[in-house]
Amino acid sequence: MKSNLELVNDCDRFSPNSDPSFLYQFLINGYACPFGYLLESTVSTFSWPECWKLDHEQKTVKLLGSSLEERNKQVHNTLVAERDRGSFQILEGWTSEIFSVHGPHKEVVLSIPRVAAPLFGIVTYGVQLLAYQSDPGDRGFSIWIARRAKTKRRYPNMLDSTVGGSLPTGETPFECLVRESAEEASFSEELIRTRAKACGTVNYVFRTDERAGGELGLFTPEVQFTYEMELPKDVIPTPGDNEAEEITLMSIEQIKTALGKGEFTPAHGCIVLDFFIRHGILNFENEKDYIEIASRLHRTHGFPTA
Repeated sequence: MKSNLELVNDCDRFSPNSDPSFLYQFLINGYACPFGYLLESTVSTFSWPECWKLDHEQKTVKLLGSSLEERNKQVHNTLVAERDRGSFQILEGWTSEIFSVHGPHKEVVLSIPRVAAPLFGIVTYGVQLLAYQSDPGDRGFSIWIARRAKTKRRYPNMLDSTVGGSLPTGETPFECLVRESAEEASFSEELIRTRAKACGTVNYVFRTDERAGGELGLFTPEVQFTYEMELPKDVIPTPGDNEAEEITLMSIEQIKTALGKGEFTPAHGCIVLDFFIRHGILNFENEKDYIEIASRLHRTHGFPTA
């Protein structure tokens, strides 16, 4: 059985104290700060056109465009060329979804296809909702937990939050939650707007493994905007698309067992632990690694964020 700290370690795989000197920094012309990390193997695989400047001594990759429109076009053309060459497995999952890269004043400095974000190690964003019911007696809570579809490219058949999704360019976290909740759990807009409560963020730096698909070891710093919602007993979430096999009401003890067996995706194990801390299910008295766990779930990334 995995410990709670092992669950955090499985998700947050590059601590703020780690030495990044083996990585290339992703830079953008006109900005002093880095925006992400690239592996040396990634840098050597790209066929960098003239709109990029590489410095192998300083280990930097700089995008030279001078405007948002120009940078977006340069990145898009670069990635389409690599996709057509078959350079990276991860690009085989190309979709129309776009992520924003933010500057030091929270301005959007670049938009990048979602599928390519791990290649550049940029910070990405998502929303997560845990819908629960209060139980009488000692049980406390039961939580509606989704099981990912067997056909999912990433983490098929593993356990998930009630509702979750990536936050694309141009959408606020709450509006994203409203949309995802209708698509994934058949929740009405009124239900979400009147009952869902924002609970902060969970932050981590994952490194891709076999379960994630594509190249291994890519850096994926993520910020998950977390929400929770107490459901009336007569409201039952129902999968509205092909993202989930089922959504099941699980007791806290059942969830603890599933966590220990590694049945949750790495990120969603941390989303559940954050819920446990908020509600006092996990505390200093019953968890020897409580302070480290609580701190790690809300770490900083060292890059500009939204």
